Amino acid sequence: MKRNAIKLISAAVFALFFAVTFTACGNDPVTPPNPIEEKGHEDPTKMVIELYECHMHADWNKIDVEGGAHQDPETKAKYLKKVQEIAFENKEGKGWGYADGSQKSFFVRQSADYHTGSNFTPAPVYLLFIKYYDKKGQLMNNQFIEGGQDRLHQHYFTISNATELMTGAALADGTQTTNYIDYKYTDTTPWDKTHHSGEAEITGRSNPIGLKGAMRFLKNRVKFDLRIQLWHAFKGKKDPAASDFDPFYKRSAFSQAFGTSDINVIVPIVVYASREEYIDGLESSTDVSKVPENSYDAAGNALIQAIMKAFNLTWTEALTDYQKFIWDDSDGESGHVWL
Repeated sequence: MKRNAIKLISAAVFALFFAVTFTACGNDPVTPPNPIEEKGHEDPTKMVIELYECHMHADWNKIDVEGGAHQDPETKAKYLKKVQEIAFENKEGKGWGYADGSQKSFFVRQSADYHTGSNFTPAPVYLLFIKYYDKKGQLMNNQFIEGGQDRLHQHYFTISNATELMTGAALADGTQTTNYIDYKYTDTTPWDKTHHSGEAEITGRSNPIGLKGAMRFLKNRVKFDLRIQLWHAFKGKKDPAASDFDPFYKRSAFSQAFGTSDINVIVPIVVYASREEYIDGLESSTDVSKVPENSYDAAGNALIQAIMKAFNLTWTEALTDYQKFIWDDSDGESGHVWL
């Protein structure tokens, strides 16, 4: 009887020891995956998108090889900016969102079709540069380039939720990206040099990444969401069965099946005017404080009303800003940004 009791006590002690040991092992801290080991690069903690309104010195259809986009100089306007920036941060416990103090939307103009000789030189076009930063605040774009990472990464640009600016009415083609934007990859090799300086080649056509790109906006008086997604294709971003790389707005089934999203953000876009619009009778000397609301012709009134709507301004505020935007005495070739 005593021997059986000893056996029962021994079994209970062993079971307790096993349970404690198993529980202790189960409570061991789980080491989070190392993004450098898994992907070959760190995960960014900040993303800055720079937008520069530009004019063309070459053919738009060859911008991804020859460049030619040159920044228009900034004016004294308060709202109608030619240089804009939006920043996102990956905040602990919240995920990706706007950085403190960041602009929340890009305000742009519809591109008009022009030709210089045989070259297609639409205006305005916009250079769109994307910069990524690590947790130390250091620029890390090189991590998406070096060590073969450039062959695995590509940004995609798609639109959704397109509406009329003035009424908010949904547009029937509100998810048809190519109806609203045209985009060219204009990445350079080396990545941190410019073609204009003679220090780099533009390799956007032969190796599209999207850290540098050029965009045209094709419809006026619209708002939409621009999704920017950095895709990491583990087996390479070019489908072996395809003759070319994916277009900027659509991933191949191959890339989709063997890849993951490194970055996925939405940037609201407001197209408030066309390059072709102007106000007949508005001069640099006009005292806009004395101009009554809706006192111009229908086209001029519509333009100022659109600016009022886009920026939530009064008639006088909108007209004042537009006057500063249009009547600017700076040299049109003085912009400092080139491809």
